Amino acid sequence: MKKPLVISILLAIAPLSFAATHNLDGRTLTVDELWAISAPGEKVAVTPEGWARIKASYKAPIDAATDGRDIYGLTVNYGALKDQKVAGASVEAEPNRSASIKFNERQMRIQAAGLEPYFDDRISKMAMVIRLNQMAAGYTGMSEAAAKAFQEYINNDVCPLIPSRGSEGANDLSMATHIGLALMGEWDVSYQGKRVPAAQVRKELKLQPYHPFGMDGISILSNSNVAEAQSIAAVKKAEHYLALSPVVIASSLEALNGNVSPYLWHTVETKGWPQGHEAAEAVLANLKGSYLWKKDAKRYLQDPLSFRSAGYILAAAMEELNQTKGLLNTAINHTTDNPIVNTEAKNDRWYSNAEVLDEMRAGKPTVYVNSCSNFDNTQLALQMESLTKALGQVMHISAWRTTQLVDDHRTGLSTYLVAKENKGGDGFANIAQSMSGLYADGMALTNSVIGYGVPTSIGIEETFSNLNATADRLSKMADVGCEIYAYEVLHTTQAMDMRKQDGKQMGQGTTKLLDGYRKVVPFVTKDRIFTPDINNGLKFLKSYQIPANN
Repeated sequence: MKKPLVISILLAIAPLSFAATHNLDGRTLTVDELWAISAPGEKVAVTPEGWARIKASYKAPIDAATDGRDIYGLTVNYGALKDQKVAGASVEAEPNRSASIKFNERQMRIQAAGLEPYFDDRISKMAMVIRLNQMAAGYTGMSEAAAKAFQEYINNDVCPLIPSRGSEGANDLSMATHIGLALMGEWDVSYQGKRVPAAQVRKELKLQPYHPFGMDGISILSNSNVAEAQSIAAVKKAEHYLALSPVVIASSLEALNGNVSPYLWHTVETKGWPQGHEAAEAVLANLKGSYLWKKDAKRYLQDPLSFRSAGYILAAAMEELNQTKGLLNTAINHTTDNPIVNTEAKNDRWYSNAEVLDEMRAGKPTVYVNSCSNFDNTQLALQMESLTKALGQVMHISAWRTTQLVDDHRTGLSTYLVAKENKGGDGFANIAQSMSGLYADGMALTNSVIGYGVPTSIGIEETFSNLNATADRLSKMADVGCEIYAYEVLHTTQAMDMRKQDGKQMGQGTTKLLDGYRKVVPFVTKDRIFTPDINNGLKFLKSYQIPANN
């Protein structure tokens, strides 16, 4: 039975207790498994079927070149230099083999033009796993030697330093090329917590020299595996933020003395939106045993929309998350290469016998090597932006809820949540200004970056998805969302404790949040400096784990 999304989120972010070896077949890798693999100590193995596809994929462009075809990145140069010969038809024979290696190594060097800072180790490791899995899918044309070189780095946690800036999101030339350079021993890697020369690590691990040959060069540097890894890291941040949201919303309802009615099954049923019940039930699960289930003549009939609509807004974000993960699951089991190699192509289309297709086939009718634009990531970039906007809406209502909780007319508590012990104090009178600045930061991230760029390769490459930029914005949005939650929870926990002083019982899930939070941020009994509270609360929320049975 399919796991509910909220539970799936929680399981996905739970830390692994032991290292494992994961099998890559080019067909079944998921975002969640890939995230697990990216942890230190996790290893990979390619299945026999995967190795068979790697071998077949490597052979196809070699055979096509032998038949006299010009193959982009194999026998001819890149971009506007596509008419420049780099190797003869018999690529595996000398002097063509040496010419191919020389060409590939030169391309690795000249494409390296990114900007610091470097991605963290998990993104670097994921990028390599994605590439190896795509080799196992049989679409890249890369050699067994390349696959083994990738596997060695993955299994030894040797993570090439990859610049985090300098890609238009169509392919990761200036980023991914650093992986190739590191495999060649000409760049630096992160190894055992230190930056060290790749040549030194290769010597220490007694790895055989690797020289990119054939399609290795273009397939290492001209793909979107770095952008996909970056996207997955951002999605995992978003995932945690959304997993955290139900208990934060529930705590705000208790702080407000709000209504549970918008979250009830029979209410949500009439809306019928995807993830609606799931989001609502996740909020209510945190309110088991809460005083909110008892009548209260002082409770307003209708709450502000930031409380009343929170379930639907969370549901919308969960749906966007689900769709984003679905696209990424597809991406990491396919390829963004140009040219593509397909050794298992269908041959039953109405155009299959067209004369022009004969020029694309490599021997067998079902083996193709042809140019394409598989590196176009517009659909994924659009989806990433949709998820970012959805998180922005979740952040928006969080900020508004926080401003409502200092209003004594709204809550029935003291203005600015001033404690009884803090007579004459100001409480939370002025900290909303800081939150407002963060809010502006978050809203700015919802602006689209897709399509921006300048034509490259003398006008050949003139459209841009900017997937890397959309991933960066999603990651930052999740960060800002958690930061604003740090302000909201500072308020909700203050109000919850004040209600407990009045004999009110909080829910099971919200009590767990309150108890954990109080270990790092004490109840405000008198005016104080709030900067440590905000920062300690943020650290708490970023590491907060919610039981799956909530």
